[in-house]
Amino acid sequence: MKRKMLYGLLTALALLLAWQGWEFWQAVGRQPRGERLQRCQNSPQWKDGEFVNRHETPTLTGDEGFFGQMRKFLFQKVANLRPASDIPVVKTDLHAIRPSEEVCVWLGHSTLFIQTAGKRFLFDPVLTNKLPVWWFMRPFKGTDVYTPEDIPAVDYLVITHDHWDHLDWKTVTALRDRVGTVVCALGIGEHFEYWGYDPKKIVDLDWGESLPISTAATATADNAGDSATLSLRCLPTRHFSGRMGQHKTLWASYLIDGPRRIFVSGDGGYDERFKEFGKQYPGIDLAVMENGQYDEGWHYIHTLPSELPTAIGELGARRVLTYHHGKYALANHAWTEPLDSIYKHAEGRPWQLLTPRIGQPVWLDKEQEFSKWW
Repeated sequence: MKRKMLYGLLTALALLLAWQGWEFWQAVGRQPRGERLQRCQNSPQWKDGEFVNRHETPTLTGDEGFFGQMRKFLFQKVANLRPASDIPVVKTDLHAIRPSEEVCVWLGHSTLFIQTAGKRFLFDPVLTNKLPVWWFMRPFKGTDVYTPEDIPAVDYLVITHDHWDHLDWKTVTALRDRVGTVVCALGIGEHFEYWGYDPKKIVDLDWGESLPISTAATATADNAGDSATLSLRCLPTRHFSGRMGQHKTLWASYLIDGPRRIFVSGDGGYDERFKEFGKQYPGIDLAVMENGQYDEGWHYIHTLPSELPTAIGELGARRVLTYHHGKYALANHAWTEPLDSIYKHAEGRPWQLLTPRIGQPVWLDKEQEFSKWW
């Protein structure tokens, strides 16, 4: 009897491990192949078998190296790295937002729900905490209030790059039947095709390319009664990619370009692109800017707090919302530091800083003030 029980337990453990292994490799996705790989290789951004930045961009800087950085990340004690209590959030019923409403809702870290000109966009949704990300991405208390079930049907699911904190297999497979079109940087569409998305509904874009979007007439403060013309522009950033191997898919920022211009930075270190965007696309109404998970040891791939006000000023946006903070501790800085820094540097600037709580709507056609909730 004992032998049978032991055999049963070992069998159950083996099945569990096999299932977990299968889930892990599903979550990894698949690197570009066939025509998609050919398109990657034809990109001006492809060199010597991988995507590259416009400027030399070492992932790590300084003398610590990879293992030194890992040791620092795992064992260095950082005051206030994680909040001591639940973060205050707002649970907005996204399903109840009317199609005519102009809104941006930050759902934590880099997940954004944006509705403008009657179209719904969902950026970089990470709304579960399953294998393998629970090894290193534990959400702060109270921040996991939104799940895939809270997301209504969206016209465009937009991915800036394929790192685990921006592309979650569990989330996007749960949303598959509620997504009109997937828009992603070159090569990332392979993951979605591997995960069961219809290839006809996947659009891979290179830097400088755009997707035209036809919309019905809308009536907002900016374009009352006019027929709206939209495009989703794929723009450069300074980062890297990969879920196991690196640099085989592209990384990007985006501009929703229409009656209202909305810039979403994605991840990336500072360079002159913000000045270029400001000249090419003047009158940006809202800029969503990366602010968090930075370190001097990798300052080329994430914007530092000292650089962020300059980037915003060069971009010339009217209003600014920062993200890539508030949900995970993926770098060795206090969880409040990104918000404290930009809050201090926003005083006296020509742009307005918006500081919504996770889930708190930012109405794009209204003026709002937000509290210092952190």
